Amino acid sequence: MKEEVYEKIKDDLPEKLRKDVEKYGLENFDFEILDTASTEEELNRKQKEYIKKYNSFESHGYNLPEKN
Repeated sequence: MKEEVYEKIKDDLPEKLRKDVEKYGLENFDFEILDTASTEEELNRKQKEYIKKYNSFESHGYNLPEKN
């Protein structure tokens, strides 16, 4: 199932993450649903909150900091 999900979302993932999956293998990555959202606005807000909460900006993760 992990492969099917990855195939559906891989084009929307950061390039660095896709390259690392290719390099290290999908079996070395976990995908987990952390939350749900009813609107795109809510989704975007929650995404920003989780990126900050888990400090998953590049160098610690795969997310690029927002440009002001």
